[in-house]
Amino acid sequence: MEATDEHETSQTHRCGRQCASRCGARCGSSVEMRCIDNWFSSIFHDIGTFVYRHRRKVLFFSICCNLVLLSGLFFLEVDDDLEYLFTPMGSPGLADKAAVESRYMSGDEGVEFIPDRILSSYLNHGETILLPKNGSNVLAPEVIMEVLEIHKELTTFAFEVTINGSAQNLTYGDICMRWLGRCVVNEFLELIRQQLQAGSDTIHLTYPSVSLPTGQEIYVAQQLLGIEVEGGMVQFLNAKNNPSPPKLPITGAEGVYLSYLMTTGTPEMTQVALEWERTAEQLLIDIQSRAKHVDVYYAFSYSLTREINEASQRVIPRFVATFSMLALFAVLSLVTSDWVVSRPVLGIMGVLSAGFAITSAIGLLAFCQVPFNEIVAMMPFLVIGVGVDDMFIMVAAWRQISLYVPVEERMGRTYSEAAVSITITNLTDIIAFLVGSTTPIPAVRMFCIYAGVAMFFAYFYQITFFGAVMAMTGEREEQNRHCLTFQVVKTKTESPNSVYKIFCAGGVPRDSKQRLHHRQAYFKHPLTTFFRDYYGPFVGRWPVKVVAMFLLVILSIGSIYGCMNIQEGLRLHNLAPDQSPPWLFYSVRDRYLTSFSAPVSVVFNEELAYWDLDVQSQLENATRHFEASHYSYGSFYTTSWIRAYAWYLSMSDRLHQGTLLKEEFLWILRNEFLEDDRFRHFSLDIVFANDTNGAISGIETSRLVMPTQGAENAIMEKEFMQDFRTRALETGLNVTVFTPFFLVFDSYVGIISYTLQTVSIALLSMFVVAIVMIPHPLCAVSVTLCAISIDAAVLGYMTMWGVTLDIVSVVNILLCIGFSVDFSAHVTYAFVSSSKKDPTQRAMEALRNLGAPIALSAMSSVIAIAPLSTASVYIFRTFFKTLFLVMVVGALHGLLFLPVVLSLLGRFIPASKPEDKVRTGSVLRSNGMKTFSEVEEKEVLDSLITCL
Repeated sequence: MEATDEHETSQTHRCGRQCASRCGARCGSSVEMRCIDNWFSSIFHDIGTFVYRHRRKVLFFSICCNLVLLSGLFFLEVDDDLEYLFTPMGSPGLADKAAVESRYMSGDEGVEFIPDRILSSYLNHGETILLPKNGSNVLAPEVIMEVLEIHKELTTFAFEVTINGSAQNLTYGDICMRWLGRCVVNEFLELIRQQLQAGSDTIHLTYPSVSLPTGQEIYVAQQLLGIEVEGGMVQFLNAKNNPSPPKLPITGAEGVYLSYLMTTGTPEMTQVALEWERTAEQLLIDIQSRAKHVDVYYAFSYSLTREINEASQRVIPRFVATFSMLALFAVLSLVTSDWVVSRPVLGIMGVLSAGFAITSAIGLLAFCQVPFNEIVAMMPFLVIGVGVDDMFIMVAAWRQISLYVPVEERMGRTYSEAAVSITITNLTDIIAFLVGSTTPIPAVRMFCIYAGVAMFFAYFYQITFFGAVMAMTGEREEQNRHCLTFQVVKTKTESPNSVYKIFCAGGVPRDSKQRLHHRQAYFKHPLTTFFRDYYGPFVGRWPVKVVAMFLLVILSIGSIYGCMNIQEGLRLHNLAPDQSPPWLFYSVRDRYLTSFSAPVSVVFNEELAYWDLDVQSQLENATRHFEASHYSYGSFYTTSWIRAYAWYLSMSDRLHQGTLLKEEFLWILRNEFLEDDRFRHFSLDIVFANDTNGAISGIETSRLVMPTQGAENAIMEKEFMQDFRTRALETGLNVTVFTPFFLVFDSYVGIISYTLQTVSIALLSMFVVAIVMIPHPLCAVSVTLCAISIDAAVLGYMTMWGVTLDIVSVVNILLCIGFSVDFSAHVTYAFVSSSKKDPTQRAMEALRNLGAPIALSAMSSVIAIAPLSTASVYIFRTFFKTLFLVMVVGALHGLLFLPVVLSLLGRFIPASKPEDKVRTGSVLRSNGMKTFSEVEEKEVLDSLITCL
């Protein structure tokens, strides 16, 4: 009996090889454009049979690879430096910052300093915004009194720290930023306190600054929010360039902005400052609960970084939900009423294969010291969806082959059909991410590196791990074993009773006589029947075609409208979880503080002869050129040491004999002017040059500081920065303009052009891959045009869904390219491969074969990202919105628009000749049910039965 079985098996395998050679022999009669496709199919056929013959070794090898790479997680580093992650490499801001910081103090040196000269965004600090609860005037006596009490609590509470081994109790006054021995922040509150103590019922302040009897100007424009002035703000803006611009009485304000800056200088003092921040945060939480008149919003130097790191951890439960939902979806998709051909374990292993790809990619890159960041946390949701799609391709191709074909040959044919499809689509994804990895923005570059490597591993484990499990599943099916108990069972026709038939029976008879009555020993998915018998004929009707074309026009108009109204810029609050303290604080700050932008340092880099009247005139002209900007507060508020020095020399009657000589000019400047307490702050703006003996020989570089206003959104912030940089070039001097916010604004510059350039390169690369590996050039052209249409629709409609064009959405747009290929390539390839003459019939045949895979692909991908739809972080919600649009728009193109367009234009596309149809795979990624033609299936079965 065993000898007979062995002889039968050997005969069956021999017949399988004969069938394969009969199919392969037709390659020579095919058109030349199909030879590459056939060559790849032949290679993957051999890989499939190799995996079957060595299935246990391949399984063990793939698991060992994952375990080795998994150990790299112990070396994983998280990069939370926001300035580095979101500032384009090589941007002018980075170069300007390095140049300015090399010559001027940045504010964290631990010495006396002034806030408007700060060059770093990451000094230890605390910020709070206080808004009246009832929306009233914050300057109302009861409200401003509570503001003063909150400020007093923050500056006087004691906190315990250990310095040099001894415990000490300190207050904010011990570590605050100082100038001339006193804290320099929130000075306007002291002015208000003095007025209240003097018995004033009304607070008297002027916009944009208040003049003190000492001549000092205290700016309130950046600390009072939503200011209302007599005569309206237009009156000030129209007269801001006058020699003495008006100071308008402030009649009301909607809130107060308070900052608490600290200078450290040493690691020990940095820890002291951090301890003050932590204690102040707990105090503010308590104040929030007991404040009667104001709402309290706050942020500290570590707040945003902490929330970003916690957001990356909060997404883990959502990934677990995604993994579980996809596992359930895979199991349900692979379970039928037949307990032998049901493959629930195979579905779980397919999801696990995608999980292997994620852990291997993170582990490998951790070994390579590529840091992880919040945006990279989106990668697992992408990869697990793609990995499950690849699994469905393999299973769909496997399902379409008769159970009577030997397992080794089934593996070969499955690989030749499905692996080519997986190769094409994964290759286009990897190329898209490879292009994205060239971006100058580190956060995007890291994501593309992680996603590209994970895509490679998804492909690798699909061929190895999942292929080996599939081979073992085929072995189980060949032995007619139950999919859960793995016990040999009888077929449904041989079932002893109805209970056994429902819960145990399955498979096909293995007796040679009964095989003749089971020629159709393969199983169709229910969705295949739906697209074949119902949906395909429905789309083929002329009224449906007219409606479909009308919908395509409407979709295109909406896409164009959205693309023309793209909003740019990533706001800081979008990096933090919704309703978290940083999210609340930065949301309120963006609403109010954009009217007063950061002070800009205008740096003259050359060593100029400042004592020369011509040079002074040139510097004055350059200063006025900057002050003429729409975003400047005007000449009166520019902090210019050269103007102040000229006034000092004039008032001290030093110029009665004409121009000062160089030596006298420098001596008075260094020893008199900068020693005067009124002008001592200008010592932060002048860098003296020294000769070889250490004596002052000139001025190496100097700067002036200009307060700015009016940049109320991302577009205006970009224009504000570009305006100042353009004016710097127009001065004719070597001038650098810098503020720490320019590092953020640099990410807005060129975001549209960069996005279009990156997408164009990726689409071109995709076209090259398609035209090489897909056996018809018209197919490659159609795929590319359809991908462009899908990407344009996603870009347009994401704008109308509230998604701005920023670093996060650029990442998501790169994802669109790979996914858009999936939906377009399948139907186009099937259409041009059809031998039917009528274009409508060819479109219906394409839908019959590929409608189900496209539908299942969209559903599995939506399931993968569904848990992110309710995420509290903007980044993850944007990821969901973009990919959801890709799935919906892509499915519409693949299942409706493209079949209709092809049926209308099909007369210009030659039909494939029957003799040219070869056993090659379609370019199908997701759930790719690539079916053999019924003629070919019958041919295989006839050959097998003849051999038997």
